[in-house]
Amino acid sequence: MSVPPAPELWVIDATALLFRAYYGMPPKLSPAGEPVGAVLGLGHLLRGLLRRAPERVVLVYDAGRTTFRNRIDPRYKANRGEPPPDLAPQFERARQFGAAAGFVTLSVPDFEADDLMATLARGAASAGLRTRLLSVDKDLCQLVRDEAPAVVLEDPRTGDTWDGAGVVQRMGVRPSQVVDYLALVGDTSDNVPGVPGVGPKAAQALIAAFGDLDALYASLGKVAGLPLRGAKGLAARLEAGREAAFLARSLVRLHDAVPLGELDLHAHTRWRGPRDDADEFFTALGSVGALRGLRSIVAQARA
Repeated sequence: MSVPPAPELWVIDATALLFRAYYGMPPKLSPAGEPVGAVLGLGHLLRGLLRRAPERVVLVYDAGRTTFRNRIDPRYKANRGEPPPDLAPQFERARQFGAAAGFVTLSVPDFEADDLMATLARGAASAGLRTRLLSVDKDLCQLVRDEAPAVVLEDPRTGDTWDGAGVVQRMGVRPSQVVDYLALVGDTSDNVPGVPGVGPKAAQALIAAFGDLDALYASLGKVAGLPLRGAKGLAARLEAGREAAFLARSLVRLHDAVPLGELDLHAHTRWRGPRDDADEFFTALGSVGALRGLRSIVAQARA
């Protein structure tokens, strides 16, 4: 007899969806004149996902612009400007939206949403739950695992998913090697430089030859003998960038032990629809229709 798959936990990067909604949908004001277009767009995107009837859902949010990574390196994400003035007040509204809509909503000061996703994936595995991470962030490829209970990464825009083989196709390395790969090539979107002069193909070849960053730097003398174009010069660049590589690794590695309190992933994450007192919040938002849409999805799932 075939064994049925373990129940699945969906972890949605709501901050990323909020940004997508802000730049992809028209602005709108609440009855009180407050900008709420991005929040309403977030609700629209969530309703689209919920029509697939996930049983367990958690929304994660960034808690602020600075985290423990900024203490490691003040340059981390320093390339990003301030959010638009009409988006900034919608961050808190987005968290309130998630709670009123009946989701477990998590944001923890000093940590990014990706760290919460890592922590939840780890907790779900311990609880025997599969995990579906809904985000476009390539850093999350480090969390993918094929061993049961599996962790997959999904782009909420396209529905594309990545398992272990998908990560290899996307990144050129296995999920367990993503952190060390990114330590070499860096991440320009987060202002993490990596090792100057080491591009994706060289990094993939180095990881394939040595396995990880520690083994690579323990055997730098062997790099010159690799069948790589410019291998002799590559060894010198790696030596010059040693400190940068290990700094980058500390920045790109996700923290999977964020304190989340007494959260029972089996019991607390079941989505049963908006809270009973959600009418007041959605009326103030100017979107009673969004509330009706959410309740309709619940009714259809129960039918």
